[in-house]
Amino acid sequence: MSDPAHHHPLSYRVEIAAPLFDLLRAGESAAVVGPASMGKSRLLHFLLRPDVQQHYLGEAAAHTWLVLVDCNRLDQVSEWGLYELMLTSLTEDTSGRVDATQREWLNGLRREAITAGSALLARRHVELATRILCREHGLRLCFIFDEFDEIYRTLPAPALANLRALRDADRYRVCYVLMVRDHPGRLRPRDEVEGFYELISRSVIGLKPYTEEDARRVIAQIVARRRRTVTPSQEAAMLALSGGHPGLLVALCDLLSNGHAAPADADLVEWALAQPQVAEECRKLWNGLAEDEQFALSRLVHDIGASYTVRELLALKGVIRPTGEGSPELFSPLFHRYVLSEGNLSDRELWLDEGATVVWVEGKRIDNLSRLEFELLRHLSRRLAQVCTREEIMVALYPAETLDPDRAGADNRVDTLVRRLRKAIEPTPAHPRYLLTVRGHGYKLVDTPEAGAAE
Repeated sequence: MSDPAHHHPLSYRVEIAAPLFDLLRAGESAAVVGPASMGKSRLLHFLLRPDVQQHYLGEAAAHTWLVLVDCNRLDQVSEWGLYELMLTSLTEDTSGRVDATQREWLNGLRREAITAGSALLARRHVELATRILCREHGLRLCFIFDEFDEIYRTLPAPALANLRALRDADRYRVCYVLMVRDHPGRLRPRDEVEGFYELISRSVIGLKPYTEEDARRVIAQIVARRRRTVTPSQEAAMLALSGGHPGLLVALCDLLSNGHAAPADADLVEWALAQPQVAEECRKLWNGLAEDEQFALSRLVHDIGASYTVRELLALKGVIRPTGEGSPELFSPLFHRYVLSEGNLSDRELWLDEGATVVWVEGKRIDNLSRLEFELLRHLSRRLAQVCTREEIMVALYPAETLDPDRAGADNRVDTLVRRLRKAIEPTPAHPRYLLTVRGHGYKLVDTPEAGAAE
C-alpha cells in the first residue's frame, strides 16, 4: 500500500511546513513539538518528498539534503550511538544527493565506527563526512532527529556541545530539526546544554491538530483506502468531535464509516468516549502530557485559572486554543469530557501564575496586586509551606537597602504589607487560611486551606 503522505497536496500542513522550510533555507535549526498521535509520521514523510522540498526551497532544493535520523533505532543512548546512527542514516538515504561511490565511502566510515566502538572516532567520522559533503560537494545538510526527547534528556552535555560544534564548523550548511513531544526547555535544565539549546530555542514550532481542509482530506483518504463511504453528517461529526486531532480523527473515521452510530437520543460525546478506540486515543494524549500540564487542563475545564507558562505550552501543542473571550478552550469536546473525568484538581486552592502576575484563590482570579504585594507573594510561594522571617523578607523585597540589625524588628513594613496582601487574597482576612503567621518566627504561605491565627 502506498504511503498516504504521497497523496497530500503541497498545501498540506502549510502552517508548519512553510516556517520550517524558511528556517532550513536560512541554515537555522528548529524544534517541532507535538503530543501523542498528532500526525508526526505523516508530516515527516511529507517533508522528505522531493516535490515538497522543491516547492518550498526552490533552487536551494538541489543542494539541500534532509537526512532522517530515527532515534528509535538507536543502539544505545550515548555519543557513539548517536554518531553511528547519523552515519547509518547518511548511507541509507535514497534522495540521490550522493552517488554510489560516495555512499560506499560513507558506509566505510560507518563500518569503522561500529568496529571500533569509539565515540571519538565516530564523531571524527561524522565531522569528516559533513566537511566533505558541505565544502567539496556544496551540499547543505539538515539532520532531522525523530523521537529526540530521551536523547536530549539523557545524552551527556558534552555530546550535545559537540553537536553544536559540528554545526558551527560549517555554519549555515549544517542544521538540525528536533522532533520532540515536549519543549526542549523542559526536558533538562537549559544551563546544562546552553550552547545547543540556543540553536533551537527561538525556532520552536508546534505540531497542532489538522486544519479543517487537511482534516477533510485525511477523512477522504481513509474511507477511500477502506473502500467505505461517509455521509456529510458523519463527516461533520468527525470534524467536530476530533477537533482535527489526527489520532482521534482516524479512530472516529473507522468507527463511523464502519456502520457504528450513536443511538438517536444519545449524548454523542459520551457515546464516542465509550468506544474503546476513541478512549484509547484520549488516554495516549493525556498520559503523554506532563503532570503540570494535566493539572492545568483540569483547572481549565473547571473554569479555574492555570499557569500562564503551562498554558502557553499547551497552546503550542494545540491542546488548547484561544477563544477571544478570555479563557482558552480545549481543542476537542471529546478530550474536554475526558479531562473532566480523569483530571485531578487535588486540594490546592491557591495558584500563583508568575508569568501573568496573577494569583487564583478558590477559583477567584486576583490580578490587582501592587508590585510589592506580588513580590511578597512570589517570595513566599517559592518557599511554600516554609517559614520566612521578617528579616529574610526585607532582604528579598528591598535588596538595595542595608538592613540595620538594631532596627530590623522595629521595621513594620513587612507586617503592613502582609495585612494588605491578606485583604486581597484571603476569603476572610481576619482569619487567614493561606498566608499564616508563625508566632515568634515570621510568615508562611500554603496552597491548601489551613486555619491560621490573625495577628
